Amino acid sequence: MPDHIAPHPHPDLAGYVLGALDPGEMAAFEQHLAGCDTCRAEVDELQGLPELMERAAPPVEVPPGLRERTFAAVERAAAGSRRRGPLRLAAVAAALVVALVGGVVVSQSGGGGSGEVIELVLAAQQGHTGRATAELRRGEDGVEIDMEVSGLAPNPPGSVYECWFVGRGDTLEQPNRVSAGTFTVGAGGRASLRLHSAADLQRFTVMGVTLETDEGDPQRTGEKILVSGPIG
Repeated sequence: MPDHIAPHPHPDLAGYVLGALDPGEMAAFEQHLAGCDTCRAEVDELQGLPELMERAAPPVEVPPGLRERTFAAVERAAAGSRRRGPLRLAAVAAALVVALVGGVVVSQSGGGGSGEVIELVLAAQQGHTGRATAELRRGEDGVEIDMEVSGLAPNPPGSVYECWFVGRGDTLEQPNRVSAGTFTVGAGGRASLRLHSAADLQRFTVMGVTLETDEGDPQRTGEKILVSGPIG
C-alpha cells in the first residue's frame, strides 16, 4: 500500500516506539516515517515510553509468552483502528506490561538452570504483620536464599520463626513441606538471612514463614505468618 494512503495509526507504530520490530519491519517503517507527518508526530508524542519502562518497578515473574501476546494484541488493535486515541492507549498498556516482563513481584533470569535467580515477596497473613523479600539462586547443590524480613513481631521466648518451602496439599495432618531454617526477630522486627535448602522448586512451589516452639520438632505446628505467591 503506498505511504500516502497507509492506514493511520500505522500498525507498526507502537512496536517501533517500544523497539519490538524485527530489522525488516524496522526498515520498512522508517521508510514510511520519512514521508509521513502523522506518524512522525505520533512517534514524537510516544517517545518517552522507553524511559518510563526503565523506571518501572523491580522485575516479576509473568506467564511465558506474555510479551509476545501483548504486542500481537497491540498490532491487532492498531490495524483495526482509524483513530489516534486507541493506539496511544494500546502502546501505553504494552509499555507497562513490557516493563513488568523485562524488569514485579517475581523476577526470573538464567533460563531455569544453575544460576537462575528468583525474587519473591512474602506477605503477612490475616491477623499478623510484616513482610519479607527473598532472592533464590539455584545451584548444583540446592537453593541459596537471601531474605530480608521487616515488620515482624518479636518472637516470644522459647519460639523461633521457621522458613519453609511448601508443596501442594500441605496440611498439619499431611505435611508436604521442607524446612529452610529458623531465625529470630528482636524489637526492631527485622532480620537479614542467608539460608540453604535442597528443596525441589518444581515440587515445593510456595515459601512461607511460621512461628514454632524452639523444641527441635521438625514438623510444622505453628501458625502461618508470611506466605509468598507461587514460585513458578
